[in-house]
Amino acid sequence: MAAYQSELAVITKAKDLCSYVMTVTDKSPKRFRFTLVAKLQNYALDIIENLYRANEVFVKAGDREKAQQRIDFQHQALTELKLLGYRQL
Repeated sequence: MAAYQSELAVITKAKDLCSYVMTVTDKSPKRFRFTLVAKLQNYALDIIENLYRANEVFVKAGDREKAQQRIDFQHQALTELKLLGYRQL
């Protein structure tokens, strides 16, 4: 019998954030829809994408290249999160 693996909390929270952004921006005025709204939605989706990519990198003990690749994806997700926070001001 396969062991049940739950999703990482950070990915669950990122999905919640994305759902919130999509809901809030759903009825946005047309003049913002293809600029600000698209940016906000893309940032939210990019955060999830980069977290999934980071999680898919298997790091063996001593494998610095893979560890760096995972860190790079995590940094990209963090940068997108900061940009999303900036755009909401």
